[in-house]
Amino acid sequence: MKVMVVDATHGGITLSEEFRVRGDEVTCVDIHRTMSKEELERCSKHFSVERDLPDPSRYDLIVKPVHFPSEPFRGVEDRLITHHQAVRTLACGLIRFPVVEITGSFGKTTSVLCAISLLKERFSILGLTSKGICFHSERGSEILEDNISATPANIIKALRLVPEAPDLAIFEVSLGGTGLADLGIIKNVYDDYPIAKGTSCASKAKVSMMTDRKNGSTVLVNADDSKLSRLVGVQHFSPSGIRSEVRAEDVRLRPDGIEFTVSFEGFRSLVGPISGTRRVKSTRGPVGRQHVENMLVGVAIASYITWNGSDIEFSAEPFEKKMVLESLDPPRVINRSPSVSTKSIEASIRDYLELYLPVKLEVGGKLKTTCGAVEPKEVANVIRTSPFKEVALFGEFGNSLAQFLEGGRFTKTSAVGAVPSLILERT
Repeated sequence: MKVMVVDATHGGITLSEEFRVRGDEVTCVDIHRTMSKEELERCSKHFSVERDLPDPSRYDLIVKPVHFPSEPFRGVEDRLITHHQAVRTLACGLIRFPVVEITGSFGKTTSVLCAISLLKERFSILGLTSKGICFHSERGSEILEDNISATPANIIKALRLVPEAPDLAIFEVSLGGTGLADLGIIKNVYDDYPIAKGTSCASKAKVSMMTDRKNGSTVLVNADDSKLSRLVGVQHFSPSGIRSEVRAEDVRLRPDGIEFTVSFEGFRSLVGPISGTRRVKSTRGPVGRQHVENMLVGVAIASYITWNGSDIEFSAEPFEKKMVLESLDPPRVINRSPSVSTKSIEASIRDYLELYLPVKLEVGGKLKTTCGAVEPKEVANVIRTSPFKEVALFGEFGNSLAQFLEGGRFTKTSAVGAVPSLILERT
């Protein structure tokens, strides 16, 4: 079979290698021209590499990222599949264990880390997040590869790198699901944006977690998200306590930690439908309702794999530097993440103000990350309407915001001070 794989930047090389191993004649299209000289030389020994799209009618199968427009492939749509669908085709024979996939706008990595923290003492786990590929076993945690994205092709890379068959796998996946999951989760689509040159949007792509699901799987979506709450044929989770198969109740947010009860009502797990409650709390560190959502999803994943109804206590480890209390006196809450965006900034400010005074806000970091660019004007509108007495801007992101923010409370330098602060940094 003649196969064209579009976009070497977002996993196309990995997919091309897999199709070549399968025996196909492969052309990989480095449409963004990001391949290094060394990569070109290595890959050209095994398959063709083009910089411009060849005539698609010459190929039996065309594989493109979900965010790439379909317009160049008019007339051959019946030969067209996404990277997500290709991963299912190529990887299904490599999997003999339960798989969880999670997609969404933000909080995916923290949710995965929460789940792993609850399961790693009993199970070996292959994990893929935007932090990298990890294997957790009785020997400890091993980083198999870091500094990679959650593009779907990296699921194959994870499966090839793992030193032994795990008991289960938890994969963070950008823009949808592959159809490999026994449990698929659409965490949220709060931060929607156009893709494929404006012909589609991120929320539509993420719903493929449901539309491309495998038979017998469970798909869990956020009942608090208006774009997901009306989906049918799925189960729902609710951080705010809306009647759902999985919901948080009696939420208490304090400087010394978060507490709530998880209520399960007919949640479809590996052992069948489960109902009951689990009390959840964290040690001091995570701040705000974003983490109620993250912890709730982590508990849902763990309960899907194994159910015992016991109480749960999270340490600070899964939350890293994402909306955590960095110092207590004065209170400084820090959120360092590549997914700091308009919606997450709105949520971070809201969460912070539930506990602390609006003295100082610091915003900055990278303007463009592996998760894409952010719209400074939209962020500036959020900051302008916030009640903080002082706003300090830093880095590329801060410089881009400065042109939209004028007045005495806005500065272009950031210095640690002895005042309550919220620090938001795109990494």
